[in-house]
Amino acid sequence: PESQRPVAHECLGEVLRVLRQVINTYPLLNTVEILTAAGKLISKVKGFHYEACNEADKNDFEKAIETIAVAFSSNVSELLMGEVDSSTLLSLLPTEKSRVSWNNLFDEVDVILQNSEGGVDSALLYAKTISKYMKDLMSYVEKRTSLETEFSKGLQRLYQSCKHSITHPQMPLFSIYSLALEQDQEQSVGLQQANTTLHTQTYIQPLMQRKQEHEKRRKEIKDHWIRAKRKLMECEVNLRKAKQVYMVRCEEHEKAKTAACRAEEEGGGSTVKSVEKKKRLEEEARNKSDEAEATYRTCIADATTQQLELEHTKVTVLRQLQDVIKQSDQTLRSATISYYQLMHMQTVALPVHYQTLCESSKLYDPGQQYAAHVRDLQLPGQPTVHYAFENYCPSISSPRRPSGQGHKSWGSTVSDDSVGGEGGLESPTASTSGSSVSFLYDSSLFIFYFFWSSDLNGMDPDVVVSTRPFRNVGLSKAAQTHRLRKLRTPAKCRECDSYVYFQGAECEECFLACHKRCLETLAIQCGHKKLQGRLQLFGRDFSQVAGDGIPFIVTKCVSELERRALKMKGIYRVNGVKTRVEKLCQAFENGKELVELSQCSPHDISNVLKLYLRQLPEPIMLFRLYNRLMGLAKESLQGEGPELVDLGPDTYPEALVLVDKLKELLKELPKANIATLRYIIRHLRRIVELEEDNKMSPSNLGIVFGPSLMRPRPTGATISLSSLVDYPHQARIVESLIVFYSSIFQSKPAQSHKTSRSASTSTQQVGLVLKLLYNNYILMVFSTFTECNSADAEEDAGSEEPNKPESDKMEEGCGKFLFLFL
Repeated sequence: PESQRPVAHECLGEVLRVLRQVINTYPLLNTVEILTAAGKLISKVKGFHYEACNEADKNDFEKAIETIAVAFSSNVSELLMGEVDSSTLLSLLPTEKSRVSWNNLFDEVDVILQNSEGGVDSALLYAKTISKYMKDLMSYVEKRTSLETEFSKGLQRLYQSCKHSITHPQMPLFSIYSLALEQDQEQSVGLQQANTTLHTQTYIQPLMQRKQEHEKRRKEIKDHWIRAKRKLMECEVNLRKAKQVYMVRCEEHEKAKTAACRAEEEGGGSTVKSVEKKKRLEEEARNKSDEAEATYRTCIADATTQQLELEHTKVTVLRQLQDVIKQSDQTLRSATISYYQLMHMQTVALPVHYQTLCESSKLYDPGQQYAAHVRDLQLPGQPTVHYAFENYCPSISSPRRPSGQGHKSWGSTVSDDSVGGEGGLESPTASTSGSSVSFLYDSSLFIFYFFWSSDLNGMDPDVVVSTRPFRNVGLSKAAQTHRLRKLRTPAKCRECDSYVYFQGAECEECFLACHKRCLETLAIQCGHKKLQGRLQLFGRDFSQVAGDGIPFIVTKCVSELERRALKMKGIYRVNGVKTRVEKLCQAFENGKELVELSQCSPHDISNVLKLYLRQLPEPIMLFRLYNRLMGLAKESLQGEGPELVDLGPDTYPEALVLVDKLKELLKELPKANIATLRYIIRHLRRIVELEEDNKMSPSNLGIVFGPSLMRPRPTGATISLSSLVDYPHQARIVESLIVFYSSIFQSKPAQSHKTSRSASTSTQQVGLVLKLLYNNYILMVFSTFTECNSADAEEDAGSEEPNKPESDKMEEGCGKFLFLFL
């Protein structure tokens, strides 16, 4: 009804009043988006038809409310994160009263200059000073930008020189200084871009053009004013000359008149001709006087006219000078605003970055990185050594035994070689026939040591370092698994996704191509078969990636986080570095399961996992379940809501009802979705179990993972108003899943089935690993015995068997190898 219009207008006024107060308190919220959304809301409220309401008007009205809510929330988020876009900020609009007062002030200035002596000259001098002032400002900004350019280049050089030395993965505060270096890199790039923009677009170029136009107009106005003054001066000179001639003529006329009168008074016949002559002279003098008077009056009229024209020219010149000065002021103002906006954009993030680094540094516990390093070493157990007396037995002595005395026990020999670095597997002194016999006796000990040692001759057992042409390059852990050679044909780099033409590397087994400089950060391991093409992973339908199981990116990220980040403070709450997260996402799409995460920051890995879940076209908890999930959360939060604590049989009845309904609702999810959800929630439950260390409670994890695991079906707006309102309800659902994980997901038959299946899978995996390691072991033994034969041949040549044929030597070596193989 029409009676609702005053109520609606009153509510609209209250909204605008509050919005105005907020903008006055926080000027950075005075943006184009908020004011546009507010104007749209005003128009919809005023144009709403209350007497004949239809669905279209109602939808437009609701969309206007949603638009202003989204605009306000996004600007508040940007303000809190220090990411305000300065180009969208608006200054407070001047009122009509202030605009009129400024116009009156400009008119008053013109009047003052018109009525003042030398007013135009003062204005011209000011215009000339402005031109010089703009020149000085451009010189200042150019010098300052050159200094900033040098600073940015210095930062770039510092980044290149320090990125390998102070970012050692196992050192304290490694992630802090890595992030600081990345920020320095971004700052240097931003400074260079800002300086280029200042020179070519926003400051130097427009100010230079304005200065040239200003000088041109100033000189034209000055010439016009000089010409007008020159005309008046010419009129004044003519006036003075005419006045002087007029005075002379009048004086001559008076003299002629006096002479004529005197001649008439004297009379007499002899003077008639003289009198007539005097009268003619008087007449001529009078005519000349009248002519001089007319000329004099004409000059006065001309001077008066020129004076009026000069006054008119003064008004025109002052108005033109004011326009030129205002245009230069406007250009200078725009250039200054652009300049300091760019400076603001370059520096506004620095306090937030430094504060983030400071707060992150406070989370570091002394000795934390050292403990993680020791855990990652995975050193084998200390072997138990027993010393026992052995009786002399002459029957087992050998004439060549003294050359291999150090190999009495293979297990102790390997330990000695590994620690001392002498007499190792490739040592010539250890390659005698006697030592090979001892090797055969204790080969089982060697196999056990080779399979499970985490550091054999300085390398991990699963890493094959094939540096060859790239031995002087700092290789990442993943790059060390490849057998690298120089790139033979141009290809696309799997690390930076750009083409490699020169200075490239290629794996002989998987044919991965990479820049030489990208080998330092390569995250894709060798799969020992041809690497497949790039897979679109992020933003792809969940069923296409997961199939009937859990997506590999989820298991990969979760496994790495559980291995070394369960106790990290703020895990999942603290975001990673944007550039590193993007590179890691690209690595997952290029390398799939072969991505090496051991050198990545846990915050980067957690960010990748959240990003993958958030970019799914349909979340793991499907759109069709969203409204029912939100209904359960709202029922649970009615009043104060029950506390979510798993107390077994003593759990609150309201919480048990919520658990039962959630359990029934999740049965509608597909097999892959429920398996992935269960895997993620189990991971979050393990994080919660270490809440004292990582400070991540179920409610905190619910806030982080709520929008990632569930969201409403998308609408026209970027962020729907309902999703903003439902954030607490989404967090409540995830918190319930974490707290009551065992009640919702676990069941005894399924658990036993899963245990047996996992045991079978583990057995198969162990068998496959042993088979692969055994093949590598055989190849290594073959290489070792080949070297042994070569060494024996060189050592014993011409001494023991000088006439032995080469074929006999080969048969002896092969016999040794076949004997060992069998």
